[in-house]
Amino acid sequence: MVSWTRVSRRSQPGNAIFLPFLLFCSLFRLSVAFENCPLLGPVFPPPSNISFGLQAAFSNLTEVLDQAIASGNSTHGLVNNKTSYSVQFFSVNEKNPLFEYYYTTPSSYGVQKVDGDSVYRIGSISKLLTVYTLLVEIGDKYWDRAVTDFIPELRALVPKSRSDPIAFNAWDEITLGSLAGQVAGVTRDLTTSGGLYKELSAQNPTQYGLPLLDSSELPPCLLNTTTMCNRTGFFEAVSTRQPTYAPNTTPIYSNTAFQILAYALESIVGQPFEELLERSLLGPLNLTGTSYTTPNADRGAIPTDPSASSWNYQMGESTPMGGIYSTANDLSTLGRSILSYALLSPNTTRGWMKPTTHTASLTGSVGRPWEIYRLALPQPDNRVTDIYTKSGSLGVYTSFLAMLPDYGIGFVTLAAGQGSYTAINGLIADIVLPELEAVARNEAESVYAATYTATNGLNSSITLTTDPSKPGLGVSSWISNGTDFLAVIAALQLVSKDESSIRIYPTDLESTSNSNASGRKIAFRGVVEVTSSFQDHGVFSSCGSWFDVDGNTWGNYPMDELIFSLSDDGTKAITVTLKFLKVNLERI
Repeated sequence: MVSWTRVSRRSQPGNAIFLPFLLFCSLFRLSVAFENCPLLGPVFPPPSNISFGLQAAFSNLTEVLDQAIASGNSTHGLVNNKTSYSVQFFSVNEKNPLFEYYYTTPSSYGVQKVDGDSVYRIGSISKLLTVYTLLVEIGDKYWDRAVTDFIPELRALVPKSRSDPIAFNAWDEITLGSLAGQVAGVTRDLTTSGGLYKELSAQNPTQYGLPLLDSSELPPCLLNTTTMCNRTGFFEAVSTRQPTYAPNTTPIYSNTAFQILAYALESIVGQPFEELLERSLLGPLNLTGTSYTTPNADRGAIPTDPSASSWNYQMGESTPMGGIYSTANDLSTLGRSILSYALLSPNTTRGWMKPTTHTASLTGSVGRPWEIYRLALPQPDNRVTDIYTKSGSLGVYTSFLAMLPDYGIGFVTLAAGQGSYTAINGLIADIVLPELEAVARNEAESVYAATYTATNGLNSSITLTTDPSKPGLGVSSWISNGTDFLAVIAALQLVSKDESSIRIYPTDLESTSNSNASGRKIAFRGVVEVTSSFQDHGVFSSCGSWFDVDGNTWGNYPMDELIFSLSDDGTKAITVTLKFLKVNLERI
């Protein structure tokens, strides 16, 4: 990367024409790659009418799902037709599902035809509800507080960690944020299975090369289909287990962490978690199909005997880590509420929907408690979009909730039976996700792409377009008081006008004002790229457009900012303001 400042200084001695234009020297960030270098995040505003643009993709998805279930196979592996499935897409801008697909396997139990209100076990999606409840109740100000501040049973264990960090967790170094973000180093499954001992205790373990254990070497509390662990038994068991890693080292999946997190929340607020869940989420969002305990079976997706399927499996105080029941409709409502800031402030939500650590994969990160997949969009987009997900599994039930903030959309896949959601998610990724960028681009073309011109006698105008081969809106013409800005910017780089490109991207900054028709304004920022520059693919040559945004100002005004005012219905940008040029340009 090189900045406009360095390039323009090299060009000063023999190019006097550049002297009046030094103010433009770092107007935008310069990318020296052939590929576009957009900013992270949406390159177009999230589309407001996404369902219309996805009709063909949804029709195709229905046909492919029908074929996959009928044949039992797909391009992503087996699709078990002895499994009931519920699939929904939802949007932040539409109350009803964008897409619904249901398949019911014959069963003597529960509902005889699944739909959006059919109840499934959602397994570890419960962890998402636990964190969401915590944020609604107390916000994010406790993330950096040690868990020992709120749980005396763990505070009493701190001296042990001082004597032997390998054998005992450093509980005073484990925060609520590290518990929620899967980086606490806490044992994975303290109570849910009992490990191999549960499987082999009725046999002679020595035939498997395992030693005999006495009672002092067994977990003092086991959670299974016949017993539950109360708080006393849970923390007695915690005291016997070893850390997996030091806190904040690497993501290690832990169910135990979320029971601890729920206990911490109970301590802070002074009420049982079940009541907090109802008060914070279930009531305000009207999640009538979501429950902490086993609901009536007449609405349940129960493919086999209720006990064998784990429908009746009660997890007691371990429910916050994986025991909640819910429906496709309720999970869509939940996801929509997150994307629309229904219960949390925009700032809290933005902070929440970020990675807290990475995995060993270039495409996988972890949040609180997000499982984040980084989707590389195919060329020519040359960008990534992050998919925030939470998956779950319990008995014969598997579940998946995904959200794509860049597009204001998400989806739910629920399965009950011998199969899972895996192949269905693969088909969704193939058929629907690639269309999202085109839908957003098409709406941006309609709303923003136009020529805007001054109406006060100045010879000033700007023309914005979209291009299927490039991200964001492009500036195809820019005149200010008779000056061809695009030619000037290109000359500053010692390239022709055809070798430079300006792309602008939405910043998620909006305001309202009575000074325009709709009162809604949206800010964009710009990036300049020299398309003929040498491209280096070395380890230190990643896209660096984010370095110099807002790098230059004219007085108090950023020189890479464009502010659009929208029409009453939001379907057209009617003006664009360039504050550093002191002009408002109107759409023609």
